[in-house]
Amino acid sequence: MGGFAGIAVLGISLGGFMGTDSELLEKAELLTLVECGRELAAEVSLKTLLKTILDRASILTDSPDASVILYSEKRGDLYFAHAVGESAGLLLSQWGESSTQGVPLTRSKAGEVFRTGMSLVENALADDANHFKDVDSDTNRPTVSMICVPLTVAGKPIGAVQILNKRSDGYTDHDRVLLEHFAAQAAVAIRNARLIEEILAHMGFYASRDEARGPTELIDELNRPAHRETITILFADMRGFTQLCQIFGSPEDTQRILNDFLAMLAEAVIGQSGIVNKFLGDGILAFFRGKDQALNAVRCAFTMLANFGGMRDAWDAETNAPLGFLDVGIGIATDSVILGSVGSDRAKEFTAIGVGVILAAHLMEHARNGRRILVDKKTFNAVRSTVAEYEGPEQFELKKPGETTGNMYERYLVKSLTEGGAKQSAAPASPVPKTRGGVFISYSHKDGAWLGRLQTHLKPYLRGKPISVWDDTKIKPGGRWREEIAQALEDATVAVLLVSPNFLESEFIASSELPPLLAAARERGLTILWVPLSFSSYDETEISDYKAVISPDRPIDTMSEAEQNKSWVTVCKWIKEVLQL
Repeated sequence: MGGFAGIAVLGISLGGFMGTDSELLEKAELLTLVECGRELAAEVSLKTLLKTILDRASILTDSPDASVILYSEKRGDLYFAHAVGESAGLLLSQWGESSTQGVPLTRSKAGEVFRTGMSLVENALADDANHFKDVDSDTNRPTVSMICVPLTVAGKPIGAVQILNKRSDGYTDHDRVLLEHFAAQAAVAIRNARLIEEILAHMGFYASRDEARGPTELIDELNRPAHRETITILFADMRGFTQLCQIFGSPEDTQRILNDFLAMLAEAVIGQSGIVNKFLGDGILAFFRGKDQALNAVRCAFTMLANFGGMRDAWDAETNAPLGFLDVGIGIATDSVILGSVGSDRAKEFTAIGVGVILAAHLMEHARNGRRILVDKKTFNAVRSTVAEYEGPEQFELKKPGETTGNMYERYLVKSLTEGGAKQSAAPASPVPKTRGGVFISYSHKDGAWLGRLQTHLKPYLRGKPISVWDDTKIKPGGRWREEIAQALEDATVAVLLVSPNFLESEFIASSELPPLLAAARERGLTILWVPLSFSSYDETEISDYKAVISPDRPIDTMSEAEQNKSWVTVCKWIKEVLQL
């Protein structure tokens, strides 16, 4: 494995487990930990590694359910990276890396362990008011008992390991110590596997973790001499990105938009078994290999276009400027190229060299003005049976720089595919017209935890819908807050007030939020829903003219957790009715 050989090395010996807590472990268990450490050190595929970790943890602690929960830097919460047990599949789809919801760092046991670095042993979670029950609710499988231990590398937390519902009796300190030693090894192994994935990605080999070949095989390929291979090359690029940057203005917004766009392109590529080779400004270069490579590339192109429509609509909702000029151009070519690593022993890059790469880039450059997917003749012939609508062939000349004459080629405009009786169109869609459909939330910063509860309950109602939810955390430092509040109110159909003594005390709310909000209610029919968080003197204000969603005689903070959840569902159903979702 050359330069990678030293990455996945763990110093494993019985001496490494000696300590006060280790006295709780028997020699046979220590030997088992040593063997586990060797097994983890030998595995560099993150997907296989996570499964190995949980299989071993389940056996060590006699537990049917277990999960590795990792921290997402991008979202600032935790996600389930892998799980074993009866509800594993549902857990990963609803709370995994690609899901829209995450485990919060507060109000959850895993979050507490991640933040504090202290393990938890719980044997009566059903009665624990601080247990984050949303995951149990989604899986319809209550957690009875749990050990949760931190995953830490060089003092930095990366996540946690959870084992659940021990078959025999409850969890003990013996189980905790056993799992802590195991987690210490697992954390280093996870860090190493991630490093190898990142190195492969930086070398131009970012592919799906479901790839039949693991990192070891990919590293071997990177070290082999370049060779000829017929592959399908895809270039994709955003049209109008420079103008979009001028509209949004701030570097932070530009970076956010670009990251979201490139992430969408990359997910489309790996979703069709492709390899993301390079990010090119506001575009991407990808390779497809093996059986159905051309069809996978064309399917990928249609996925990109479908996902871009919703992404553009979301950006359009953030600005008054029309974004109809935005589009995506995609060029696809299939040809024999030189494929392999270039560079020195210390710095290598996986790439393709040949006319096919130049041809795909040329097609992408000409895929504009409504002509969104252009393919060469080889690609078209390979996917002809699934193409429903197309234009071509159209002949064109491809010249190398400095040449006066070039070679003639044919290109096709692919307009739609038909697969499984369903038709996918590449026709550009107009942006969704702007209509009022937003939710404006007014609250006191001192009641931020209640805002989080409302947002959590709202997610299932708004997922996949072009509804904006605004609160003052959306105001950027140094931003024009009066204009932002005015715009949010203009876009809103319903305003939700989280009323408490803190809310009524706030001068900002009293002078800057409530007056325009109440004016919008009088002048254009903005719906006001207010939620009593605590007993307060609301009847001394204009808020008393509007009906509370739940009775002010029994505010939220006087209820049990179950009653609170029921009340938040009631609030969300009122919002749903007003928005006609």
